[in-house]
Amino acid sequence: MYERYWRLQRPAFRSQATTEFFFAGPSQRAALLKLKYLVEQRQGIAVVTGQAGVGKTFLLESFRSQLPVSTGPIVDVLFPQLTSEELLGYVSAKLQDGASDTERSTDRLDRVLRRLELQLGNWTQQGRHPLLFIDDAQLIEDQHIFHTLHQVLNYRRAGGPDFSIVLSGQPELVGQLRRHPALYERLAFVCAVQPLTAEETSQYVRFRLQAAGATAEIFDAAALETIHQLSHGLPRRINRLCDFALLVGYADQLERISPTEVQAVAAELCPVAA
Repeated sequence: MYERYWRLQRPAFRSQATTEFFFAGPSQRAALLKLKYLVEQRQGIAVVTGQAGVGKTFLLESFRSQLPVSTGPIVDVLFPQLTSEELLGYVSAKLQDGASDTERSTDRLDRVLRRLELQLGNWTQQGRHPLLFIDDAQLIEDQHIFHTLHQVLNYRRAGGPDFSIVLSGQPELVGQLRRHPALYERLAFVCAVQPLTAEETSQYVRFRLQAAGATAEIFDAAALETIHQLSHGLPRRINRLCDFALLVGYADQLERISPTEVQAVAAELCPVAA
């Protein structure tokens, strides 16, 4: 709606942005480096944590866009409330084992496990490295899933299937994993994605605007400082504040966005941006 007014080629602060809008600050670069290590060194399992809105999902999307073609298939588990048996069946199905949905739903657990092991082995023989991503893993209700993941990792014996697992979730996920020492001790790393600092917030806003085609400053320095204070450095909140501030600036025919507009937007979005 406001893109032409601000001379943007496309929206700058959409949550479903392409990876060219990914801003890699120090914390994000460190996380990407560790994830790259996980795949290149064929490590088994790792954890990425961060509070809600810090950008974990977008970071993983950026990571995936950088993976070599030999990586994959990639299985995304977006509903961690599955039981351990449902999880195994879902992963097996996503690995394209050729069985129909009806066959999978009625299969005994031993058959699912056998099929999963064979499928992982087939991908390894093809020179591929499957990846399993479990998002919002702090929401796992069936604690047997942690035991199941540990047991699945046992497939990674010498000469066995080669694959990696990434658990992503809020900080309390680490506490849950510590209650399962057999799995916790096998973690390659726990990577905590941090909120942006004040300087990084300013860089983030400018980066997103430039990626959208901006050639001039739109937010003044005081507005950027206000955005950081109100968002606490969380990209999701920054996006909402900036998006609505641009809309207000367009409606009021402003030349630049000041703290006044940012604070007004924050009051409307409260408590999301408070």
